[in-house]
Amino acid sequence: MHIHTSAVSDSSYHRFLRVLRDSFLESRPVVQFVFALRFLVGALCAVRLSSGEISFAAFTGMCAWVCAVMSAYVLNGAMDVTEDRANGSRRPIASGRLPVRSALTVVRVLAGLSLLVGVLSGLWWLAIAFAVLGCAYSVPPVAAKRNSATAGLVVIAMGLTTYLAGAVSTGGRLTAAGFLFCLVMSLWMGFVGAITKDLSDVHGDAVSGRRTLAVVKGERFARFFAGAAAVALGGGAMAAAVLLQPVLLGGTVPLAAGAVWLAVRCLRPAADRRGPYRAFMVTQYAANIGMLAGLLLL
Repeated sequence: MHIHTSAVSDSSYHRFLRVLRDSFLESRPVVQFVFALRFLVGALCAVRLSSGEISFAAFTGMCAWVCAVMSAYVLNGAMDVTEDRANGSRRPIASGRLPVRSALTVVRVLAGLSLLVGVLSGLWWLAIAFAVLGCAYSVPPVAAKRNSATAGLVVIAMGLTTYLAGAVSTGGRLTAAGFLFCLVMSLWMGFVGAITKDLSDVHGDAVSGRRTLAVVKGERFARFFAGAAAVALGGGAMAAAVLLQPVLLGGTVPLAAGAVWLAVRCLRPAADRRGPYRAFMVTQYAANIGMLAGLLLL
């Protein structure tokens, strides 16, 4: 009997570890890391203003935000099963490795942790706001993801909320230069990322009834829109940095270069459906890291 009980306990333990592992993978680690970069940019912009230092509250704030972002992305995976399977996704929920019921339990736990830890760093109200945005993006009846315009607006709000959370965690507020950079990068998420992400999912989006730009206007128009938006944002941010806020050059130089690269990828044949989104991701990594480097060196 003792052996049997131990075997059951061991099985439950390994099942628990698999759920944690698959939930982490479902939350898209590459995306989680860039959200962490956004949080740090917001924190350092505020630190520069208040001449403070990264505190325990900032550390707990980061922990709260990691939980909040993971919760939102696992929820999105649980709500996207139909279209993800139609698009051939191999992520844990779509492939069946992570049951939807288990995923939703993880969502609740992570959301609760983000709120609890957020209380320690003064971010509880932003954690609630982010959770509401995550639900608005993925969950009916709102399900902003079904339309590129509403999806873009929610994504922009999620980006701004993340940068603001970083600033609030330090007890400061964003500098004028910091706010400008955070706004541009949030617009980059909504006008470029939200569009290029859908280029590889046109079939599944159409099957599930989504009205994305690529489904409604066609992939060619969506590519043109994303490329034009990228160049406008990259060029505008670079001009603002040169003329008004030189401290932004660390972030806007890689943004402008990445915008041109992305626009070129958008001109390639439709077979290169993931190329524009990869360019979007690499560029936002480079821009946020460049901004962090600039803030730390000045």
